[in-house]
Parts: sequence; C-alpha cells; structure tokens
Amino acid sequence: MSSDELAIGLIGAGNIATRHLANLDFIGGNRVAGIADMNLDLAKEKADPVGATAYADWEEMFEKENLDGVLLCTPPILRKAVFEAAVDKKIAVFCEKPPAKDVAEAREITKIVEDSGIICSVGFNCRYAPSVDKCKDLIGSRPINIARAAVISPAALPGPGRLEDWFFLKEKGGGLFDVMIHTLDLIRYVAGPVETVQAFGTNSIIPKSKDFTIEETMSINMLFESGGTASVVSTWCCAQGTSDLTFFGKEFQITLRPIPPGLKGRIGAKGEKAKNCDEEFPQGPAMGRSGEIHPDRKPEDPPDPPHCEEVKVFLEAIRTGSLGKVRSPFADAAGTMALVDAITRSIESGQVEKV
Repeated sequence: MSSDELAIGLIGAGNIATRHLANLDFIGGNRVAGIADMNLDLAKEKADPVGATAYADWEEMFEKENLDGVLLCTPPILRKAVFEAAVDKKIAVFCEKPPAKDVAEAREITKIVEDSGIICSVGFNCRYAPSVDKCKDLIGSRPINIARAAVISPAALPGPGRLEDWFFLKEKGGGLFDVMIHTLDLIRYVAGPVETVQAFGTNSIIPKSKDFTIEETMSINMLFESGGTASVVSTWCCAQGTSDLTFFGKEFQITLRPIPPGLKGRIGAKGEKAKNCDEEFPQGPAMGRSGEIHPDRKPEDPPDPPHCEEVKVFLEAIRTGSLGKVRSPFADAAGTMALVDAITRSIESGQVEKV
C-alpha cells in the first residue's frame, strides 16, 4: 500500500455497500481493509473480491484494522455507537441516510461530531448532482414562492422491484425516513430551512400491521423560514411511478431532476421574453439495485454516478482534514431529520407542527 492510500472499512454489506465498493475502486487511492456485517457470509462475499477482511462484528474491525475512514451502510438502527467509537479511534465517517434512528439521536450525534471535529459526511447524494448546481445558480438570490414535489412509486406493491422488508418498518427507519427523505432534503438544500409543517398519512391500500408500520401515502405542506411554501405528495402504492420537483418564483419555473441529472424551465420577468432552460447533463447509467453495472457504461463513467461524487468528496476531506466540499455535514443532515420528525408528529397529531 502506498503512503497516500487511505484504508477504508465498510459496516453493512448490502446493496448500497455494493455500489460504494464499485465507486471506491473507480476513484482509486484507497484500500478496502475490512467489511463488517452480522451476516458473515455476506461480508465475505463482498470482502474476498477486493482483498478485504470480513468481520461479523464492526467493533472487532475497528480494533484490528488501522482505518482512515468508514462507510456506514446499515439501516439507521446503528449510528451513535459507531460515531462514538470512530471518535475514539480517529476514524472519519461517511454515514448513509437517514443520519440517525430519530431526531433525538441526531442531536446527540451532532454534538459528538462538533465536539470532536471528526470528518463526517452524510449520504444525501442528490446534493451533488450537476443539475442541482445549475438549478441553484439559475435561481440565485430570487425568492422561491412555491416548491412542488410528487414521489410516486410501486415500491410497496408485490412483485419485481419491491423493496426489502425493513423499508416498511418505521421502527427500523423505513418509510418517510428513507426514500422520501432525499426529496425533502433536496427541497431544504435549494429553498432553505422549513419553519412549520402540516401532514396527512393514510393506508388505504396496505393497512398497517406488524410487518407494515409506515404510512403508504402522504400529503405534506411546508412553510419555509423565508416565507415560501412547499407541497409534497408521495405514495409507494402506484404501479405507474413518477418523480417530479419544481420550484416557482416571481420570475422563474424550474423542474429539477437529480437522477439522471437534468432540468427544464423558464426564467424571465413579466413582460419580458422568457429564457427557456432545458439541459441534460451527460452521465453514464447508474448501477441497479441488483448490483449489476449497466452494459452501456463506458470505462470513463463511474459505476454508480449518483453516489460516486459524494464518496470522492469524502475521501478528499479525509486527506485535507477539511469539510470545505462536503455538501451534507452532519449538523445540516440533522436539520433534514428534524423536518422528518415534524412531519411524523403532524401525521400523528393532525396539527401544524414546528420544525
């Protein structure tokens, strides 16, 4: 191993770990030293091809490996203990979303991170999309009147493409805390902090049970600290899936797509000829949930572009000791957790809730 090569560990050997491993190999300048998973066979399956050591216990990996950084790729039931150990071992942490199991733990981890000065990045990968950069640049300082989003998916319906069972268990971080959190985080990133929310959740298709404890359909209204508003609708029970996010202002309307990156809209004051914005950003096809790299991928393309840039920035932060290019530091990610918590409280209370 060369002196500038980073030793990296992974906790969790599931689908997202497969994507990160492919990107780590593509980026280079690092060595995967260990992979830990309660399923040791799965850990070995991922570790053997990259020459890493498999562990059934992440704490043992921390003791035996001299790690520079760790990628935390588990559901959010495992977060705080890893951060505490990482601070003790001086290991940088890339934490997959959601950043904590609940907002109280998010606050505790924020204090751990801030008191220690540990390098940390949270996996809100949409923030790194070139279309998001372009959207923020086009809007600039113009106030956003309305953000409107629809996240419609068949992910809870039986058949091909149905997500793993834990995605439907609120106590394990499923539902709103997982897939939907990307859209909520992106709205915060572009439009700014949210002040209050009112939300409704239903289970008209899939009733709640011990195996399905989330709301399968939601409608969310938000008020930004800036005075703008947002409306978000979501369901996991529609065969015809779609995703849409549009920002409206006095002089603009921009529809943003982070994956694959693109945007479309118009900018111009009333009475002026509006400027059309229609841009697609070249990007190779992303790796599917099966872990197979798309056959049309070119060698110069990352294996999984949506996650590659965030990992690249994390590795650079370890080398430089600076969070300068990290777009989702833990304290800000905790702000998205606070938004999710307020939405959950509003669904339960039927009232407007403060974030």
